[in-house]
Amino acid sequence: MNIEQLLPAPGRKGYFSMTIKLLDDDLINKIAAGEVVERPASIVKELVENSIDSGANDIRVKIIGGGRERIEVEDNGQGIKCDQVYLAFLRHATSKIHEEEDLQSILSLGFRGEALPSIASVSRVDLYSQAEGETGVYVSLEGGQLLQQGIYPSAPGTKIVVKDLFFNTPARQKFLKSPVTESNHIYELMCKYALARPDISFSYSSERKNYFKTPGHNSLLDTVISIYGKDFADQLMEVDYKGQDYLIQGLISQPEMKRSNRKNQLVFINRRPISSPLIYRAIDQAYHGRLLSREHPVVIISLELDPAKVDVNVHPQKSQVRFQDEQGVFRVVLDVIRSRLEKSHWGVNVNYFQGDKVPWSQIRESKTMEYEQAAVFKGEQYEKPSWTEKDDDSLDLVASPDHFRSNLEEEGSGEDLKIIGQAFDSYILLQKDNALWIADQHAAHEKVIYNQLRDSIKGQPEQVQDLIIPITLELSSKEMDILQQYLESFQSLGFELQIIGPNSIALRGVPLLASGREKEILYGILHELLVNKGVPDLYGPALNVMSCKQAVKAGTRLSLPEMAKIISSLLALDDYGHCPHGRPTIIRLSFEDLERMFKRR
Repeated sequence: MNIEQLLPAPGRKGYFSMTIKLLDDDLINKIAAGEVVERPASIVKELVENSIDSGANDIRVKIIGGGRERIEVEDNGQGIKCDQVYLAFLRHATSKIHEEEDLQSILSLGFRGEALPSIASVSRVDLYSQAEGETGVYVSLEGGQLLQQGIYPSAPGTKIVVKDLFFNTPARQKFLKSPVTESNHIYELMCKYALARPDISFSYSSERKNYFKTPGHNSLLDTVISIYGKDFADQLMEVDYKGQDYLIQGLISQPEMKRSNRKNQLVFINRRPISSPLIYRAIDQAYHGRLLSREHPVVIISLELDPAKVDVNVHPQKSQVRFQDEQGVFRVVLDVIRSRLEKSHWGVNVNYFQGDKVPWSQIRESKTMEYEQAAVFKGEQYEKPSWTEKDDDSLDLVASPDHFRSNLEEEGSGEDLKIIGQAFDSYILLQKDNALWIADQHAAHEKVIYNQLRDSIKGQPEQVQDLIIPITLELSSKEMDILQQYLESFQSLGFELQIIGPNSIALRGVPLLASGREKEILYGILHELLVNKGVPDLYGPALNVMSCKQAVKAGTRLSLPEMAKIISSLLALDDYGHCPHGRPTIIRLSFEDLERMFKRR
């Protein structure tokens, strides 16, 4: 059967009828469920928002089977009155708004009255609730149809249990991902709401394993610690701004703490989690010059403004908003974050190579000499650049061409290769084989280190550096889960770990190549495993992180011998074209390409 036979056409079964009729409520609810209930995380989102709107200060979420089998959300909010409990499952029945003017200043998270009927139409739902001064009530529904309703003793507040999601719409079931993937979506969602409302105690458990419980005493920092761990929180700076039109509070990372994506950039508008390209651009501009274009800071920021100046009714899942004064919002977020970064003692690394002469002691201490510790060229000692020490403890930073040529010959390149210089303190320019080559110094050095690490551990146990004083690390529940899952792999790499608490480990030994950067490399490996949702082999991510952390950074001024060392080592590899992450290490422009670009031929 070809595709034309599957498509409706005149005279063929399935062609659209032109007879107009009103759909029945059951079908309407299933259609609405397509917008509201995308996956189990959508159900958790709607139920948690209802709990927050009910005034609860304690919300507990439990799931089984990634939410496909069971979702349970319990709160201590106002509860639902006995005579109104069934109304909650009728479309467009809500307690959040009452007239059209209420849409102009929405403060509640929910307001459309579509969530509960949509959820009930595609699952089996049990609801237990008790309003203040009333007896408890119980309601059971299946596929949107009421099965049972009656008096039932329960705790003050509401408990909703959703089971067998999409049991009556199997076509929707097959689009769900694995239980692990679905539970990861719910975990990330719960983190957002817990950070949006630090005044509420949230707890989340999956498969009867508790992932976190936040204190709920209105401290964002303590909430971050309870979710991500103390080591994560220690790298964040507080932001607190109060103006005439805007209130901004939150936490932002120092530039040294960076991520490869925006997963740790959480934005809340009037305590509602949203996705805002406008605010993401403001964050990027505030960190401009402090991070590379592919790097992203950690930002947890809450912006409060007049609800009449923001429209939250522009997206089916209320995940996007429209600002009345976009320029004002952009400017205040940019200025607040930039000002906080400028006032901190973190910032752009000082480049000691800007003058003609600098003291050798400063050069040795500066970050530009990371190459000295980072290079892992086996059997070789790092050579100081051919700078001539002066009596006044300063150096001539200009290397002689003759020395540079001899340096290349010592490297044994055996090719017509000439280093031209460095562009933007990030790219090495060289002339080779009648062509102009441009190398990304970080990617190139990373590739060299990666290959040498890979070759050094082949067929032999990893050398372990014992730590005299063990390092204690506080991990998030998710990080701890990943660590336990790959514990044997970590140990085979040379990490000697001891679990000393629910989210605490003691690091007693590390791979020799990770010595001095133990915490940074361990966290980097865990982050890569979390981003990639786990991989069967830990060696790849471990070597990626180790080589990346040890490679010379973009923005670092290099001497000619240092550039020659990187290039000659890179070109000696058979697979030098790309770094371990897949980015190009070097590109080539032939002489003919240049001639054509300048229209000389």
